[in-house]
Amino acid sequence: VVSTQSTGLQLMSRQIVWDDLDKKKYYFWGCTVFLGIRVCVYPANLVKTRLQVQRGTDVYRGSFDAFLKVFKSEGILGFYRGFPVFALGVLFGQAYITTYEYTKHKCSDMNLIMQGLLPGCIASVAGQSLSVPADVVTQRLQIQGMKRRDPKKVDLQTATEKTNTRGSLRAICRKIMKYDGISGFYRGYFISLMSNVPTSGIWWASYNVLLQEIGKYFEPDSLGTHTLPVQATSGVLSGAVSALATNPLDVMRTRIQTGGSRSLVKVTKKLWSEEGSSMFTKGLTARALSMSTSSFLIVLGYETVKRLSHKNRTSTSWTLDRY
Repeated sequence: VVSTQSTGLQLMSRQIVWDDLDKKKYYFWGCTVFLGIRVCVYPANLVKTRLQVQRGTDVYRGSFDAFLKVFKSEGILGFYRGFPVFALGVLFGQAYITTYEYTKHKCSDMNLIMQGLLPGCIASVAGQSLSVPADVVTQRLQIQGMKRRDPKKVDLQTATEKTNTRGSLRAICRKIMKYDGISGFYRGYFISLMSNVPTSGIWWASYNVLLQEIGKYFEPDSLGTHTLPVQATSGVLSGAVSALATNPLDVMRTRIQTGGSRSLVKVTKKLWSEEGSSMFTKGLTARALSMSTSSFLIVLGYETVKRLSHKNRTSTSWTLDRY
């Protein structure tokens, strides 16, 4: 019987770890690749936010209906409202993944699940501390353009004239400062931690387990690591698992950050009175689609970045060897 510690070490031996990387190449390729990934996943993220913000089905009847209506009323550019602010997440993402890799390196003697769960949670705290202000502004930009029959059915900054922040990026930032002060940019920070910390931990723990279970049926590549198809498949499944496990927390986080009550208890009660048990699955399809798609692209991108940044890389030939 193989011990959990040995299993953890075996997993590490089939992955490119922190000490294997040329850091200059790593940060260059990381920023370049992940900016492209954000361009791809942003439309699903915008639709997810709009579905979670609306009350009931007054604006959109579901994910497909939302995609169709956004395209018809706002065109392709409508899917990229607030993207410039969202793009800053590339920098925050580097802080996140650096924290994850360094912590994972320190946890290399732990078991398989803890190698993903603990570093994933710690990295999320570091990343959220930097990214929450950008998330708050991005989400308020995303919900602009929502055409609703009854304004009271959509939580646009609590649907009050006082806090309506429709307008430019500068106007939104000025109004947040005017009515909430600097704390307004950290609206929902703790609920963001409650949502994203377990999401991150569950994602990485699931990824490690799935990587081992799927990877044992396939030979490693020429670097001795899992092949990209194995990693990508594990990433997609991990995205679906973490989306399902944490969706209610994500709904609450979105409601709070887009202008609802700052009280988690009040938001939960309000959601339950309005949505009932459907609050647990509100926007789940769009979120699962967003997370699975982003997980697929992120894993492909990140594992490729690690390969491109490997200290022992002398040519690109190995990237196609035993793909």
